[in-house]
Amino acid sequence: MVTDNNQPCLVTGATGLIGRRVVERLCASGHSVLAVGRTPTAYEDNEQATYCPLDLHDPIAVTAFFEQYKPRQLIHLAWEATPGTFWQSPENFRWIAASAHLLDRFVAHGGQRAILTGSCAEYGWGQTPLQEHHSALNPRSYYSAAKAAFHNLAQVIAQDIDLVWARVFFPYGPEEDGSKLISHILREISADRLPEFKTSGRAVDFIHLSDVAYCFERLLGAPLTGPVNICSGVALKPLEIAAVAVRLLNKPDLSAKLDDQLANVERELTIVGDRQLLDQVLTQTMPKQKTQMQTRRLLSMEDGLRSYLSAKAR
Repeated sequence: MVTDNNQPCLVTGATGLIGRRVVERLCASGHSVLAVGRTPTAYEDNEQATYCPLDLHDPIAVTAFFEQYKPRQLIHLAWEATPGTFWQSPENFRWIAASAHLLDRFVAHGGQRAILTGSCAEYGWGQTPLQEHHSALNPRSYYSAAKAAFHNLAQVIAQDIDLVWARVFFPYGPEEDGSKLISHILREISADRLPEFKTSGRAVDFIHLSDVAYCFERLLGAPLTGPVNICSGVALKPLEIAAVAVRLLNKPDLSAKLDDQLANVERELTIVGDRQLLDQVLTQTMPKQKTQMQTRRLLSMEDGLRSYLSAKAR
């Protein structure tokens, strides 16, 4: 069942790292949005987004919300995400129960399409591209195991509606916490220092926040159901990202040192998503569109790093 822009879309975690971008993208595309988050002032000037204060861990309040609003579309982004602690936080267990109740009430009050957020950490990581229907799952943290558990529950709760499980890889953008890898790289190179890494041989699939938001917006109107990777399809080692930053920031004195390090680093692990299903979504003709949309070019790492510099300059 494909939904349209006239039906209100509930976005949980709407003031989080990904949520802000998703709401912004949906509003720009003409969607009516019910935004649930922790910072109401974020939407004071947004006429298309209605901010709804709601504690998702309060089942009575959640039930009352759905009785009042009855949204037909859901993008569920809210989850434990405290930097540095979320991987092994017991809070992940609470989010299984809260998310299951949220989805149950959504279905009970006429919900038609739910896009739930999973993680690439559900997969068993290795050296080959991770495919939604073929790669083995092997969650190894509280966070990834909780996500996988909720996915199993969700398939039962939402068996009579459209359900999408969006496995997000490694989102990055200028709004991220300063302890994150990309911010660390730019900060060190800007100070004429080569950054140090704990896992220099691990190549991972980074996808810019603006691209993540675009993918969610496209998923809302696409016929696809089931798991789908939200990824760039490109894996980069930290030193390879640093090399891009060195060129971008014009730091020739660091370039030779970085080249020496790159020559001596072996690729120990590659975490990269297969993009075949996602590309089908991005090229799918949406309702009321007369022409086929071409695949949107996802941001290169250089363009992604430029977004940090532009944000800093503002």
